[in-house]
Amino acid sequence: MMSSNEVVDSPFTEEEEDARAVIRTFLQRELEPVASLFVDDPSREREFWRRAGEAGVLGANIDERYGGPGMSALFGVVLSYELGRSPAGAIVGSSITADPGATHVLMSGGSEEHKHRLAKGIMSGDLTPAFAVTEPEAGSDALAMRTHAVRDGDEYVLNGSKTFISNGNKAELIYLAAKTDPTRRGAGVSMFLVEGQPAGLSRVRMKTMGYPAYDLAELYFDDVRVPAENLLLGEGRGMELMMSTFALDRLQMAARALGEADLAMELALEHAKTREMFGKSLFDFQNTKFVLADMKTQIEVGRAFLHEGIRKYRADRFTMSDGAMLKVWIPEMAGRVIDDALQLFGGSGFMDEMPIAQLYKGSRLHRLYAGTTEIQKETIARSL
Repeated sequence: MMSSNEVVDSPFTEEEEDARAVIRTFLQRELEPVASLFVDDPSREREFWRRAGEAGVLGANIDERYGGPGMSALFGVVLSYELGRSPAGAIVGSSITADPGATHVLMSGGSEEHKHRLAKGIMSGDLTPAFAVTEPEAGSDALAMRTHAVRDGDEYVLNGSKTFISNGNKAELIYLAAKTDPTRRGAGVSMFLVEGQPAGLSRVRMKTMGYPAYDLAELYFDDVRVPAENLLLGEGRGMELMMSTFALDRLQMAARALGEADLAMELALEHAKTREMFGKSLFDFQNTKFVLADMKTQIEVGRAFLHEGIRKYRADRFTMSDGAMLKVWIPEMAGRVIDDALQLFGGSGFMDEMPIAQLYKGSRLHRLYAGTTEIQKETIARSL
C-alpha cells in the first residue's frame, strides 16, 4: 500500500489504484460522518452497505458474465487497507471488507444459477455476506467443528453453532462450513449457502472490547433446512473452498493492520507538531523524534513485506507460510506502532472518544482472529 505522501513501486495495477481512490473518497463522504451512529443504531449500517453498492465498492470480484466488474481478488486487499486507514474503521470493524472474501467463495464454488441470481443483490448491497467457520470449541482448529449437515431428500438439515461471525446479525448470505462426514476431519467438511432467515436459525449479537459498532454474532442452527443445490462444489470439498480464501484473507488482514499503523502515525505526527510543551512543540523533543522515526521505519518494513506478498500472490507463488508470516509480523508491528502513538498523546490518548484510543482497542483483534499469532507460528514452523 502507498501512504498518502509518497510514491513507491506499487504492486497494484492501475485499475486497482483507481479503485483505491474511489474507496477512499467513498469512506470519507459516506462512512466517516456517520459511523459513530451505528453504535446505538446498528440498523443504520444497512443503508451504508447500499450506498457502498451505489458507489461500486461491493462485488468487485464478480465476473463480467454475471454483471460484475471482474476485478482481481486483490481488490479486497485495497479495500481492507483503506478501511484500516480511515478513522471510521476503528468504529465499524470488518464491515464491507467481508464482501470480497465471501464473494470469492460464491465465484469459486457457487452454481451458475447462484451466481446469476445473487450477483445483483451483492453488488447493490441488498445482500450482505457472512463466512461462518469458527465455533465455540473449534476456533483456530477449524477442522474440529461439530456443526453437521445430513441429507434428507432434496434438502440438507443443519445443526450446530458458530461464533465470532462478522456481519452475522444482518447477513442474508451465510457461507457455512459443516461436517457431512463427522468421522473425517478436512475431508468431511462441506460448504453450504444459507440464504435469508430460514426457520431454525437464531442470532445473538456479541459485544467486543474494540470496534464498538462491529456486527459480530453467534449463530445457532436448529434443524435448519437448505436446498440440496445450496451445497457448494460437492460433499467433502469445503476445505478446498476454505483454503482458497485463506491466502487472500491473510493479505487482507495484513493490509488492514498496515492501514491502521499508517493512521496512527498520521495522528501522532499531527499531534506532536501542534502540542505545545515548555515553550516548544512536542515534536521538538529528541525523544519524540526518535519514537516517530522508529514508528516510520517499522511501517515501511511492513509495507515492503506486504508488497512482496502481493507480488507472490499475483505470480501464484504465495504459500500458507507466507500468509502466516504476514499475519504474525504486520499486526504485531501495528500493535507496537499504535501503542507508541498513544503514548505520545499522553493522558488525552486514554480518552475513549479519541481516535487513537479507538484504534488502540480495535487493532488488538488482528493478533487473535482467523488464527492467533501462536497458531500462525505453528504453520511457519511446519514449513521449516
